[in-house]
Amino acid sequence: MTDEPAKQSPEPSEASTAPVGARPGFFNLVLTVGLLVMGAINVFGSLAEYLHPGMLITGFLAQLSAADPNFPQVSYTTTAATDITGGLLLSLQGANFGLILWWSFARLRAKKFSFWVPLLGAAISSVLTMIALTTLMLADPTVRHALSEFIEHGRPSL
Repeated sequence: MTDEPAKQSPEPSEASTAPVGARPGFFNLVLTVGLLVMGAINVFGSLAEYLHPGMLITGFLAQLSAADPNFPQVSYTTTAATDITGGLLLSLQGANFGLILWWSFARLRAKKFSFWVPLLGAAISSVLTMIALTTLMLADPTVRHALSEFIEHGRPSL
């Protein structure tokens, strides 16, 4: 036997607990900031549509009619609820973007992966917009009738 002390494994505090490359780097920063810029362009570029969602719905219905000749040409009738819903949608979009902006930079400062936060914000924004516009469309009896007629009789079966 030898009198040499046995080599000990490093203490857990000395050993690296994170695998190499697990920390976000420059690519995470660029991707996160790029997605946030795209989100800002989307939010600010859609202000007019959020303030006047009736025009957006009428345009959507015109596209449906142009895409399928079986869909009747119908216009959305603007009501007081249209402008209120547009203002609410604008407020929700602004709050959503502000929260996503704050959360993204908080994760960047903490050196955590953050590119997924703007993607989550975009998904939330899309769901909010879809719910608001669908609610407005289905509240209009003319649009509701045109949609039900198209579903019932419009598309030939394959």
